[in-house]
Amino acid sequence: MNHAHLGLRFWLLPLLTLLAFAAGCRQETSNRPETSPSASTQTITDRLDREVPVQQPAQRIISLSPATTELLFALGLGDSVVGATKHCNFPPAALEIPRVGGGTLESISAEVIVAAQPDLVLCKWDYHQPLIESLDRLQVRSMAIGAKNLQELFEEARWIGKLTDRTAEAEALVSRMQNQQQHLLNVVSRVKHDPPIRVFYEVWDDPLMTAGPDSFIDELLTMAGLQNIVSDTAVRYPRISSETVLQGDPQLILAPTTHFEQVDLAEIRSRPGWDLITAVTNQRIYLISGDEISRCGPRVLDALAEIIVAAYPEAREDLQLDATDQTKVAP
Repeated sequence: MNHAHLGLRFWLLPLLTLLAFAAGCRQETSNRPETSPSASTQTITDRLDREVPVQQPAQRIISLSPATTELLFALGLGDSVVGATKHCNFPPAALEIPRVGGGTLESISAEVIVAAQPDLVLCKWDYHQPLIESLDRLQVRSMAIGAKNLQELFEEARWIGKLTDRTAEAEALVSRMQNQQQHLLNVVSRVKHDPPIRVFYEVWDDPLMTAGPDSFIDELLTMAGLQNIVSDTAVRYPRISSETVLQGDPQLILAPTTHFEQVDLAEIRSRPGWDLITAVTNQRIYLISGDEISRCGPRVLDALAEIIVAAYPEAREDLQLDATDQTKVAP
């Protein structure tokens, strides 16, 4: 189903009602200090090339993705988050935030967003464009974000820092993550193989999907010194056939801990023909913490550490990980 077309239908119908509702909310909050766009000399260009004004520091923020919610908490902004999606489950305090819907465009309630009176809504650039357009008409400040790699994550941390008067906290977070990244790269440089280990990362099982170039998961695999068996694809998260995996003959298979339900290692091993894959023959199938590997957020380098230990067990001591940090290893 085309989310953009469905989303347009969803937002056009209640728009007049929302406009009236938003006008009422603005009257009720007329005692708040306001800064007109012309009074702001600074803007931030978001992922949709929109100019987002840097006005009064945002104090009532709605986050529409789990990675963004984690980023807000990492910047010390948990108390400012007044709305999140049902998938925003980390840190534990995020579970107490009022829900505005799921992560998809159709499941998000525009009425609930407006009623929360946010001064900043952080949207996913690739999923929420019709909502962003509606928020623009309602004069609710929003930003389109959604990092595809670590550099974009660092950039978005700095953006949020500017919008919330937390620039020092943003720089401190970026610095910590950069130091962690460099430490992990130093470990990889000592243990990586030549030629590199061939790896298959299973994003989803039905249909079978993997992580291709230009995805942050592929970036993690590359930083771990691994060779992605689909490195020649032009699609970020392509659907592939089982035969493609067989032809690539990965020496290492990785997957998140869940695909809605717990991933079954026995099911992976029992797929037709997969008993001939080197990774299966050598019992090298590992599950990586699902929330960490599936979100380009503050914990993504923890996922990289798990990948490194899966590929090079001798690196565990260097990374100071214990057995609980490696979620599942195929027996």
